[in-house]
Amino acid sequence: MIDVVVIGGGPAGMSTALVVGRGKKNVVLIDENKPRNAVTKESHAFLTRDNIEPAVFKEKGRRDLLRYPTISIKDGRVLTIEKNEQELFELTTENREVFQAKNVVITTGLKETLPAVSGIENYYGTSLFSCPFCDGWEMKDKPLILIAESAQALHVTKLLKNWTDDLIVTTNGNSVFDANQKKALELNHIRLIEEEITELKGNNGELQSVTFKSGEEVERSGGFCTTTLDNKLPFIEQLGIEVNEAGYIIADMMGHTNIKGIYAAGEITGPSQLIVSASQGHMTGIGIIADSCEEAFQNT
Repeated sequence: MIDVVVIGGGPAGMSTALVVGRGKKNVVLIDENKPRNAVTKESHAFLTRDNIEPAVFKEKGRRDLLRYPTISIKDGRVLTIEKNEQELFELTTENREVFQAKNVVITTGLKETLPAVSGIENYYGTSLFSCPFCDGWEMKDKPLILIAESAQALHVTKLLKNWTDDLIVTTNGNSVFDANQKKALELNHIRLIEEEITELKGNNGELQSVTFKSGEEVERSGGFCTTTLDNKLPFIEQLGIEVNEAGYIIADMMGHTNIKGIYAAGEITGPSQLIVSASQGHMTGIGIIADSCEEAFQNT
């Protein structure tokens, strides 16, 4: 029997496992190893780890975990979680491995869908990004484009004005902005192009220009895009875990969900940055140890 199973091996999952393992609890971290930031060349704004490659960050994190005999790592994907007769959580992976645990922490992150632009994957993570706080510094003062197909468009536009005064916004043929929002773009000297994008041009992942359906081609040195994030997991519904209107798990600052013994941290509770996810995982680990100590103390 395992004290804690952590699902997801990103910053939130590794931080949770580290704190819980150091709390003398047996931890198994199960990692599907399909991180959302796999295409990213560098991660930023993580103190002492600024500019680190995501793969290197993960490797160093795993190395830290495996220093502790209380922590083990399994590669795989969890398909189901059920309560058994002993009131333990029984987890089954796609490899038909079965784990029984007192507590489960969900830190699975999100899956990302890019805008429907041909060839965009050739530039994403190199000169096209989704988070200004993560990559705005590297793109500062350049002629940029924002490809925005969702309601996030105006919010991201406002943020990007902090890093560049040369910004074009395109909706790739979609109707995203209302009349007042269009007026706000005009007042801030931001050109809006609502035509469909037909081609992105560049070399080795570095964007050089964007061509539209009308034939117009505009030179850009990179940019940002809004993405669609998928956070659907089958066992969330199986267990009756509460989610908010956007579908993210509702958890308090210590990771507690509405189900006793089920915790959540990281992007499954809402989009966040690397350092924020790590912090949430740390706090969730503290929450688990605090709950365990409280339970043990009451039973003496």
